[in-house]
Amino acid sequence: MEKTINESRRNLLKGLGMASAALGSGLSLNANAVTVDHSKMNHQIPIDIKLEELIDTFLECIKMGEICNQHCMHMFQMGDTTLADCSISVQELIAASTAVLKFTANNSTHLNSFLEVAIKVCETCEEECIKHEKHIQCKDCGEACRDCIDFCTEYLAA
Repeated sequence: MEKTINESRRNLLKGLGMASAALGSGLSLNANAVTVDHSKMNHQIPIDIKLEELIDTFLECIKMGEICNQHCMHMFQMGDTTLADCSISVQELIAASTAVLKFTANNSTHLNSFLEVAIKVCETCEEECIKHEKHIQCKDCGEACRDCIDFCTEYLAA
């Protein structure tokens, strides 16, 4: 089951990367790309395992955040706005986590700076989710935030 989830995540990231590349090139092929001899390139170079774990950690955080936010929206539809602050913090979490994914995938020199910000965003979201842990969606999102905080702290310390 875990392998299937990881493969699905990888396929998602590949698709996102291809879509970003297509949009970035204006949906046209670069003439140089056709003439470059790719036969001598090593396409089997794996991503650094720590970066892959970082991606997986933030993908889980995004997933739990989306589930939590959907629950908040459902509560809003029922007239209950007690989860409004939770929804705001979750939306910030999703935005920060998505940014971290992009910087991680590019192995950016700015990654550590973004991780420091992401830790703060995760802490805020976790604090808000704890207030509503009677809702399983909030509880799961808070736990995913804690996992991100712990992993990022360990990553930055290394």
